[in-house]
Amino acid sequence: MSDEDHHPELLLLHEIGGEIEGRGKYHKLLDRYRREPGESDVDSVLKERGPFNEGLSRSVKRYIDMGIVETDEEGQSRDIEETEKGERYVSGFERTKSYLDDSFQRTHNRVQKIASKYGDKSMNELVQEEDVQEDKKRSLGTPLPGDSNSQEQE
Repeated sequence: MSDEDHHPELLLLHEIGGEIEGRGKYHKLLDRYRREPGESDVDSVLKERGPFNEGLSRSVKRYIDMGIVETDEEGQSRDIEETEKGERYVSGFERTKSYLDDSFQRTHNRVQKIASKYGDKSMNELVQEEDVQEDKKRSLGTPLPGDSNSQEQE
């Protein structure tokens, strides 16, 4: 499975209702996805406010260029909203990937779990999670492990 092919950041936005308030919350939701058991190639490094996904800004910029998301600050992934075109795109993407790619359902289920469990939380609440607080004890810039299983081994 390749997260790059499944676009979990776009699926998260869609599953949360098409709008995420703030760049920090988007990073923390992607981090929650990364922490779920199973394979993931979503990478995070430790920054001041916790886990940070360095590829998110590039992805958001690409989605803006495609016209499927809008932000309040061009390319900065602040408040991010799915456009009508984006909603149609993701719906079609989900149907097609579900039909053609057996591994997509695992990604989709994982995204749905994160959206239902953490979608209504604020960025501050996400930062206060125990595992994020443990990560914040590390040096800034430290790459964070890919899933919860590898964290337990450390």
